[in-house]
Amino acid sequence: MRVFSIQHDRQGLTEVARVSEHIDGVAEALLSYQGVAGAVLLSTCNRVEVILDTVAEVPNSCLRSVLNRGYDTAPAWDLYLGEAALGHLFRVAAGLDSMVVGEREIAGQLKRALRASQEAGQASLPLTIAIEEALKTSRRIANQTTLEGTGRSVVSTGLDLIGSIDWPRLRALIVGTGSYAGAVVASLRQRGVTDITVHSFSGRAATFAAGHDISHVTHLTEGLAKADLVITCRGQGAFAITSADVLRPHTFLDLSLKRDVAPDVATLDGVRVIDLATIQEHVGEHIAEDARAAKSLVNAGISGAMTKLRARVVDPVVVGLRESVMDMVADEVARLPHRDLTHEDAALALRRLATRLLHVPSARAHQAAEEGRTDAYLTAMAELYGIRQADMIDADQLEEQTCPVTNLKVCDLESVSGMQEAM
Repeated sequence: MRVFSIQHDRQGLTEVARVSEHIDGVAEALLSYQGVAGAVLLSTCNRVEVILDTVAEVPNSCLRSVLNRGYDTAPAWDLYLGEAALGHLFRVAAGLDSMVVGEREIAGQLKRALRASQEAGQASLPLTIAIEEALKTSRRIANQTTLEGTGRSVVSTGLDLIGSIDWPRLRALIVGTGSYAGAVVASLRQRGVTDITVHSFSGRAATFAAGHDISHVTHLTEGLAKADLVITCRGQGAFAITSADVLRPHTFLDLSLKRDVAPDVATLDGVRVIDLATIQEHVGEHIAEDARAAKSLVNAGISGAMTKLRARVVDPVVVGLRESVMDMVADEVARLPHRDLTHEDAALALRRLATRLLHVPSARAHQAAEEGRTDAYLTAMAELYGIRQADMIDADQLEEQTCPVTNLKVCDLESVSGMQEAM
């Protein structure tokens, strides 16, 4: 597993915005490389994460060359490998690396990213297991700590920064129906705001308003004329609100990665603008105890996920073993005489099957004895067949012991091999 990452706290919000502009289509390009089995892309206002399931032989340089297409200056991707990649994924899902520590939006965004990848046929089984386990841990953190709490989100923190106002009398305008719009409505209602209106340049305002039981306006100027607080979450690259649009005092909460409110708006008299950079600067450090508890849960989740992922590695071998054994059984059944079977018929068929099943491990036992590897061989037999340590014979006695099924010694194996070849 590998994760290529651009993060708000390492590369900055401007770089996150730049990289997110060219992320579409990257998964398809990466999956064209032999050895890349799965890809999930997570792009939010805080980060861009490219989560990959690859074999070790795929060079990082090849993957970077795909990721860097379309940029005049190559992004400074952080790269996480193996268990470090899994740990990074868990921290992201838990909101521990978010602009507002413990925020829950990221878990929903990661879940949607996985679903989109699955629908496109791009999510491998290991990636699915890793992300689902990370999301389970995120839910445990939400249930067992107060990190989520009231105000533990980008939206709520932004509203907190507005200060003490008469929320029930506030008239709020939401510009855009992006990923934060639903959270904005919920957070405003928690504060007692009932006069909420939405405007969308894309024409989706009416549908959004109907789904959230709020009003909508067709023209931005109409909404701005009535609103006290304007919350933007459009993020389409071009400014949605310029100084020419502002004819009266407003407070603007700009939640878009690609700013919706033009910088010169903040210079107008009576106007206040709070954006993501402002929110980032005001995130407090008062959650250290809960953060430590969350990290402990993350470590436990990583350990559990590693166990599941390691178990999946042997799945093809187990399937192959089952198919091989069932083929032997089917072959022996086909060799049974076409008449009423006797006790001797069943015993002969079972002996033949036992001989075939034990041929390879018996041959390997002979080889191990010749090469002085009997201790390793006996340990492997204990793993495969559940032999207790007390039941295991001493390595020096291996040559003299007989198999309880075939009654053969190691020295008899050459004749068994000859019999197998003749069958």
